[in-house]
Amino acid sequence: MVLEIIYGIIVCVGAIQFMHGGVLILFGYPSAYSNYLEGFYMKEPKRLSDSVFNLYFWITISIGYFTFKKASLKYGFWKVKLFYGIGWVISLFLYLFVFIPIFTYLFPID
Repeated sequence: MVLEIIYGIIVCVGAIQFMHGGVLILFGYPSAYSNYLEGFYMKEPKRLSDSVFNLYFWITISIGYFTFKKASLKYGFWKVKLFYGIGWVISLFLYLFVFIPIFTYLFPID
């Protein structure tokens, strides 16, 4: 039962990261969506709720957001869409056909 929950959490977190990355491909950076995602992260959290949102940010948003932001500041608009889109597709295939089978092997669901 616990292994099924761990497996489910890992798969859901990965799916949320891919969803945020896909929406960033559509809207770009800077955009209203990237500003929305950036709002979850506080550099120096003073309250417990800010710390909780930081944890949520690091678990579900950080990879997609920071990689897109860094690429967007380094390259032009269309290069970012092309490079990030190709990387998104490759990582999706890796996630679906490499990591999920490994997780299924490590955490068998009977």
